[in-house]
Amino acid sequence: MANKTILVVDDNRTITDMVQDMLRSSAYSCVTANSGRECLDLIKTQEFDLILLDMAMPEMSGLDVLVKLKEHNMARKNKAKVVLFTASPMYSDMDLKIIKEDYGAIERVNKPFTETELFTLVKKHLG
Repeated sequence: MANKTILVVDDNRTITDMVQDMLRSSAYSCVTANSGRECLDLIKTQEFDLILLDMAMPEMSGLDVLVKLKEHNMARKNKAKVVLFTASPMYSDMDLKIIKEDYGAIERVNKPFTETELFTLVKKHLG
């Protein structure tokens, strides 16, 4: 478990700090980014096993990040699995289904989520 690294991307620092604390308490390595641009910079220099990507962020949305990842084949090179997480009503279930199909995201998680839901998700995708 300790050799798995998760990137948590959300413009809300309270959320990234909370998720980081939860994951670190269970021995996962966790890195946070508070913008889409910061996320892309990290993916260029580090490998991640799982990316929890907020969809509704200013300047560069989660969808913008997914487009860049696909354009540059960065998620595949990085071998990271991308999970969308959002509290935003701006994406319908159909929108998110298309986004997952077109950009390779593996799942959607609605915020807020519980610690149990977070660990269930992580174990499901990282073993």
